Amino acid sequence: MPKSFVFHKLKKRRVICILVATTTRQQLFCLTGQYSRKELLEIRLQEQFFCPTCHAPLLLKVGKVNIPHFAHKTLSNCQHFSEPESSLHLHGKLLLYQFFNQLNFKAELEKYLSKVRQRADVLVDERYAIEFQCSPIPVSQLLQRSKGYQQLSISPIWLKGLKEPCLEGIGLLHLKVHEVAMMQYAGQLPYILLFCPPDNRFYYYSNLFYVSSSRWVGKTKSLSATKQIFPFARPKPLSKEEFNLVMGIFYQAKKQYVRSQLYAGNRVGNLYCRLCYELCLDATNPPNLFGVPLVGADCFKQPAVLWQLLVVEAYEKGIGVDWLIQTGKLTLRESEKEQQAITLTADYLTLYLKYKDDALNNSNILDILYDNYCKNVRKLRK
Repeated sequence: MPKSFVFHKLKKRRVICILVATTTRQQLFCLTGQYSRKELLEIRLQEQFFCPTCHAPLLLKVGKVNIPHFAHKTLSNCQHFSEPESSLHLHGKLLLYQFFNQLNFKAELEKYLSKVRQRADVLVDERYAIEFQCSPIPVSQLLQRSKGYQQLSISPIWLKGLKEPCLEGIGLLHLKVHEVAMMQYAGQLPYILLFCPPDNRFYYYSNLFYVSSSRWVGKTKSLSATKQIFPFARPKPLSKEEFNLVMGIFYQAKKQYVRSQLYAGNRVGNLYCRLCYELCLDATNPPNLFGVPLVGADCFKQPAVLWQLLVVEAYEKGIGVDWLIQTGKLTLRESEKEQQAITLTADYLTLYLKYKDDALNNSNILDILYDNYCKNVRKLRK
């Protein structure tokens, strides 16, 4: 692509922009960067273009701001482009198309699948549908599109679009609901794949530990498109030093949660305070074994310190975890996560009972939890 194409947003109006059109001879014409602006201006004078879906006339736009693209001549109700596309989306799709071509995969740009009435941003080897998502999308729509691809034995791969590079390393991540729904899995370990067109790099949010609501602790790492492979490279487990950073951020979040509960008002009616009272614990400083980061704890909506207190109290009273789930005392993020929750709570109880009577400091709690993390990672990656 010529360097003179400047990267900006398209105007916010109902204009559907696409990169593939049909000609009067019913041939596909793709704007994949093989033509210069001068060549496109000449082609525009000689050829007419039409939408491959609704067959309405298209304009070939070759400006000096946005990348070349097609747009419907009139405001369109074309149903198979769900929303007006930003320059970020157009640029990203084009770079992804070029990425797969360079790796000698059969890539089809904006491929329309008539059986499910969906259009993949890039279809790879007729087996993978690449969805490059740059704007918020209802989770129901995301799941519906994934299901549509799966009906055709096509694996959907969602990539979140980035306008600018991310800060890499271990940190607190704020994830929207639709971004959580875009998670992929290495074995059973979740991660989110992102793509940044301005620097042509893939980013990974990996080793994700659920904190609360939209907050997660995880690792951000990038990989240049020139070094990426397909199927896409999978993120590596954390080193002990990285896991220590996770624990530090996690425990800060735990302290914030504890403070919020202590100043919430009526302590008698406060679940956290009641659990600490029932277990004879200091509510201002619960033991280190409560509120620990565990792989797979995203199955719960509740923060770690709360669900772990609930599980220990239930154990002390001889109550099963399945009862806690059925009564709603343990709240699941999705009903399908019940078995994951049961397995996780059993693992946590084993850990708790083994070390609850030990004097744990920062050093040995790190050893214990990192060893547990490594065991779970090996088990889940199989």
